[in-house]
Amino acid sequence: MDLFSVISRGFEDGRIFVLMGELDVSGCDGLVGQLQGPPGSLVVVDLSELNFMDSSGLGALHAARRVAIKNGGMLVVSRPQPAVHRVLELTGLDAWIMDWDGRWSA
Repeated sequence: MDLFSVISRGFEDGRIFVLMGELDVSGCDGLVGQLQGPPGSLVVVDLSELNFMDSSGLGALHAARRVAIKNGGMLVVSRPQPAVHRVLELTGLDAWIMDWDGRWSA
């Protein structure tokens, strides 16, 4: 049984990744490379299905954001659950939270 999974889909300006379950060190292997869109695109990480994230998950998001910016794009997070929102808030990464845009819905 997987405690963490990712699904993704494209939208007009980039790619959405929905993180599900619990993101800890066991789910971070390869995650940075996975959370990328085309060069210059917007990467949206939907946290609505993620109920736990530790420092390794934060590190992976931070690294993925650096890669997206290096490639001329941007990575933002949206819809964090309360526990995940609190972790983002405590680390100052809540500045990355963007309100959900209707264009991102399937």
